[in-house]
Amino acid sequence: MRTKWAVFLIFCAYVLALAALAVPAGAAAERIELPALMYHHISPDPARSGAYVITPAELEADLRWLRDNGYESVGICELVDWEKGGELPEKPVLITFDDAQESFRVYALPLLEKYGMRAVVAVVGAFADEYSANGDTNPAYAYMSWDAIAQIAASGRVEIASHTQNMHSVGEGRDGCRIRPGESGTEYAAALNADLAEVEASIERAAGSAPAVFAYPYGFTCPEAERVLADRGYAAALTCSERVNILTREPGELLRLARFNRASGTPPPLW
Repeated sequence: MRTKWAVFLIFCAYVLALAALAVPAGAAAERIELPALMYHHISPDPARSGAYVITPAELEADLRWLRDNGYESVGICELVDWEKGGELPEKPVLITFDDAQESFRVYALPLLEKYGMRAVVAVVGAFADEYSANGDTNPAYAYMSWDAIAQIAASGRVEIASHTQNMHSVGEGRDGCRIRPGESGTEYAAALNADLAEVEASIERAAGSAPAVFAYPYGFTCPEAERVLADRGYAAALTCSERVNILTREPGELLRLARFNRASGTPPPLW
């Protein structure tokens, strides 16, 4: 009996060895770890630092740490290519900035150029409309105009994302772009489609192409929104869940990308 059992174990080991040899080359790359970082406002005044405001020095320290530790920033287009069988760097990272504030253009863009990094910048159409009309470019509080958005898009360092036209609010009848209680799926889809059509048209005029990525305002997600985004052809969507993304080429996985919020004084778990 012991001899038969030993023979059986040897046979199992042989089968497992054959299975390992049969794994296609590059199969290990079917699983990618993708950390994503979420930034907002940048201020040189340390007194303003907080959950959604960091200093230029903190941002530079982040970019330097990423570079020195072998991370390479990637864009949504590269993630889409990988989903189709393409390649990614050994240690990819996705860098994102929500709201498209003027402080990005003044402080962040030069640092991205210095460290050879790229970023996704999510634009709220209503904010860009307002600051295009009033001409205010004070980096302490202003949002970028459409001309400024065109400038950063032309830099080759920035991918422009949609952050809705006018759904960046809470407690005003709707939380972000989430479906309202009692709202029918048809009503909701019509409202979100109308909002997205407006901001997409403005982004296309400024950046030269319609956005392929969407950032959920305040991280408020819902299945109904994901369906609208997929129907409109968005390749990716950014949430506010905080974890490292494990990508396996599962269909639709880029529509649920998680990000670590970068609060001042509290570096993300990568550090």
